[in-house]
Amino acid sequence: MEDVFETAGEVEEQLAGSQLRAEIELDWEALAVAFENQLPRSHIFLDLTSGKVVTLTGSVETPDPPEPADNFLYLKPRPSREGYRTMQNFIGTLDDPVLVEKLSATLVGKGAFRRFKDQLLAYPQVRQEWFAFKDAEVYSYACAWLEKEGVRATNEIPATTPRESLPDGLPNAVRLRREMVVAMPSPETEPNTEIDSDLTAAIAPFDRPGLAFRPTRTALLVIDMQRVFVDPQGSSFLPMSTAAGERLATVIDACRRAGVPVIFTRHVHEYPERDGGAMSRWWRSLIVAGSADSELAERFQPRQDEPVICKCRYDAFAGTRLEMILRSGAICDLLIGGVMTNLCCETTAREAFVRDFNVFFLGDCTAAADPALHLASLKNIAYGFGRVLGSIEAIGILRGS
Repeated sequence: MEDVFETAGEVEEQLAGSQLRAEIELDWEALAVAFENQLPRSHIFLDLTSGKVVTLTGSVETPDPPEPADNFLYLKPRPSREGYRTMQNFIGTLDDPVLVEKLSATLVGKGAFRRFKDQLLAYPQVRQEWFAFKDAEVYSYACAWLEKEGVRATNEIPATTPRESLPDGLPNAVRLRREMVVAMPSPETEPNTEIDSDLTAAIAPFDRPGLAFRPTRTALLVIDMQRVFVDPQGSSFLPMSTAAGERLATVIDACRRAGVPVIFTRHVHEYPERDGGAMSRWWRSLIVAGSADSELAERFQPRQDEPVICKCRYDAFAGTRLEMILRSGAICDLLIGGVMTNLCCETTAREAFVRDFNVFFLGDCTAAADPALHLASLKNIAYGFGRVLGSIEAIGILRGS
């Protein structure tokens, strides 16, 4: 399938003589995300009138563009050989011979992309540099594609702090989620004052108060606010969920007013004997589909246009369409709230991080069966997986204050 794609070099060879087809303000970040899209049922078009990226999902076959068809350009993902070349080029910028050897070894055989990223998990600063390097190459590829198609941007590529070894030819290094990564914080870091004092003190050594989600690139994931956990009559009622639920409800309302997508999950087992697995062996009981316990609590009913992801594992990505929904919506930043903090919320947050989403964990909008477990999860998240913040701060960002 790679043969149908053009490399950046091949695109550049065809630039001469291209005619101007459109001059528009582009949604650069959505365009960059689109070029990285590898989902077979997700098809992306560039609207030549608005500069927006439009995603159509459902079929493996390329669908017809929206109407009027002349206003839309089909956007093929950047070919995998381009991604492989980017990894090779990045390795060439490194000075550490041990790391060079390790990363070079990951490129042999199938699964190179995953192995490459996994190897960088042990090198957080180099991983930050890798993302900036890769994004710069994606933007370079996008620029070549736009020029070939006769599209001129009236706005500049988003800027961030440049790195000396980034490729030449771009006015700035790229932003995307790399602006979310900063140096490891010190114990003197100013604490997040929007969470209660105990939690504030606990996460203060790891907090990164300069990091904020971008509402236009954000979705709120509401984890398992079901009657089993939230209703006092539920079989596994969590007393902590009452206060956390009230705060989470205010964040949901703020997201809706700000146009931020809200996605709900339900933990249910349709066929316990087949989909119970380790969950059944560990807990000896399951939340069975169709039971009163399995339903979302009254305060957490989705609107008609808000997806509900049914899952049967802690991880909301496992075996679900969650990632497809997020990628097709050009979502990079993920707000997470719900229950339980240390099980489904934390597992989902970790997996979101591994899948390169920016995680923003609502510390006072999550609940566990025990305060100590709740606190331990928040410390784990703040240390290595995402920003822990409170509902007041989140609502302030959503309101633009």
